[in-house]
Amino acid sequence: MTATAANAGERRRYWFSIAALAVVLPAAILVHTGDTIREWLRDMRDPIAVESGALQRYAGADWRLTGLARLPGSLPKTAVVLAEFEATVDDPAQLAENRCQVALTDDRGRRWQPAFLPESAVHKAKPAAADKPHCGLFEGTSTGDTIMMAESFVVPEDAKSLALSVSLSGALPAYLLFR
Repeated sequence: MTATAANAGERRRYWFSIAALAVVLPAAILVHTGDTIREWLRDMRDPIAVESGALQRYAGADWRLTGLARLPGSLPKTAVVLAEFEATVDDPAQLAENRCQVALTDDRGRRWQPAFLPESAVHKAKPAAADKPHCGLFEGTSTGDTIMMAESFVVPEDAKSLALSVSLSGALPAYLLFR
């Protein structure tokens, strides 16, 4: 092997390493700050505080939290929280074009997403709530329709002062915070 061939190979590896750094370094920064960025974006949102049972107009409907019940969990040291809420449609077009997100938070800032399927505790304690649709099924509604929804969350037993947040993509940064 000649000196020029070795130099060409070294140069190729050098430039490949530089190109790899340009990809790997931003990816590593993103991975390590991903949670911080999500929290920062979440903090930029503007909550609309709503007391339980009160009506609040938001994104084409009047929203109300009808129940926030704590049920025994199927796993040790857990509880199932059943959130029941409703929306009376005012503007069906505006409501139908939005994606709905629901989350449960506690006084320590912890956050839970809804369970995919209702827990067995929900089926036993409140079978009617287990059959209610999840947030986001607004297709084919008319003005004046009331959509009754339910979401269940698996939370630690020690979760206190729970609040339900409901956000619709077209109405962000504002979101409803039911206490």
